[in-house]
Amino acid sequence: MSTSIIIVLAIISLAVLLWIFSPFYFPLLGKTLVKMDMSSQLSKCKLEEKSVTLDNGRTAWYLERISGQETNEKPLVVVPGLSAYMRLMGVQFADLLKLIPNRRVIIFELPYHGKRASMNENFADPGCSTDAMTASLERFLVKIGLTKSFDLMGYSLGGSIATNYALRNPNNVNQLVLLAPYFYNEATTETYNSIFESKKWSSLAAWSGREEMERWFHDWLGMEKEDRLPGFIMSGLATLRSELYPENHWTKFYDQLDADCTPTKSFLEDNKTKLEAFSSPVLVLAGTTDKICDCDKLANLKNIFNPEFCTIKNLDSGHCFAPKGQTLFELAAEDTANFLNS
Repeated sequence: MSTSIIIVLAIISLAVLLWIFSPFYFPLLGKTLVKMDMSSQLSKCKLEEKSVTLDNGRTAWYLERISGQETNEKPLVVVPGLSAYMRLMGVQFADLLKLIPNRRVIIFELPYHGKRASMNENFADPGCSTDAMTASLERFLVKIGLTKSFDLMGYSLGGSIATNYALRNPNNVNQLVLLAPYFYNEATTETYNSIFESKKWSSLAAWSGREEMERWFHDWLGMEKEDRLPGFIMSGLATLRSELYPENHWTKFYDQLDADCTPTKSFLEDNKTKLEAFSSPVLVLAGTTDKICDCDKLANLKNIFNPEFCTIKNLDSGHCFAPKGQTLFELAAEDTANFLNS
């Protein structure tokens, strides 16, 4: 048998083996690369993973970048969105962190998320209501001694939590940034409201597996087909999620969120007096093609907050992804930095 035939047969055999084992090894490869890249980017941002024990005995996790020098700039506290792992948020905010190099930055891990997920969680304590999530943030900030004059930023669900914190603790918040803030019913799209009311959780952030994840990315988060990530990376992201959370974790989360959200369907209306009286500067950044948070409805926040202190900025983006391979976070970085530094 000639050498060329042996080489061809070897290549064919290798290709067959890769095809047979790819469903197992490609997701592992993707997960490993995603974790390595995430750790590398967090290291570049100088974000360190930390934890504290709260007064209720629970452990709260967070990322922190300590200010490297004496500065008069306020610390920045970031509250992530629903299903957004704090490490992922740290990576997404890398562009902003470069523009505010001297600030102390704290990225809070929401209850039931990432490091705070539990195998035996019943989702009833503290619960998934805005007040419950806000109370958890309050306990955390008191524990780390940060209760006076800091800047607060919330993304998506974190936007409503940040707003609620600001209304409950107005003297603590120097400036408030709301990135695609999620005010269910009052500022979410009618399409999203319909899906939520029908409890089709797997169509939302309770997806399971790569195919449902891709639909979530494209249908709700705004990823364009041409910007799709390589298959093994997509598989890696889905595998990483299954590693972080037990089966049906997000379905149970949504069930509790649905049970707890009834009082918050009129959050903005119910807190109208407090919102009008809030006197710290507010920046609202909305995505013009956002399928979850309605850009036109968010424009009304200009008049819900005191118009003298509230600025609305629209960005050419979906809820997470933007055209040409960009993200909402990248597009928002410069406007956010300018606002915080003003």
